Amino acid sequence: MSIRKYQENKEYPHPHIGELVRKVMVAKNISSVELSRRLGISPTGVGVYLNRHSLQFGILWDIGIELKHDFLMEIANNYPEGFPMNANAKIIKELEEKKAKIADLEKEIEIYKNALGIRK
Repeated sequence: MSIRKYQENKEYPHPHIGELVRKVMVAKNISSVELSRRLGISPTGVGVYLNRHSLQFGILWDIGIELKHDFLMEIANNYPEGFPMNANAKIIKELEEKKAKIADLEKEIEIYKNALGIRK
């Protein structure tokens, strides 16, 4: 079997998707038979998925729904350090909101410390 272009050694290789799925299955104590039942496919089909470096998006989506696991974020965590994230992603917006809230609370704490005469 020949190596496909996406399987070639690259500076930033993508994670082995089948291994990611297997890791989640082990962590959640879900067997291949159970996952196959949930997906409506044969256990052999799940075995094939677990050995693949890459899966179609729809398959990974369905597996993620059935395992209640966010594979998309896990894959995003494998991007190189400093890789720009989608500024419109819900999680990025939530993170920015939390950072702003923390900054406001830190200012509030300083106000209380000053009012109480507490110095650093």
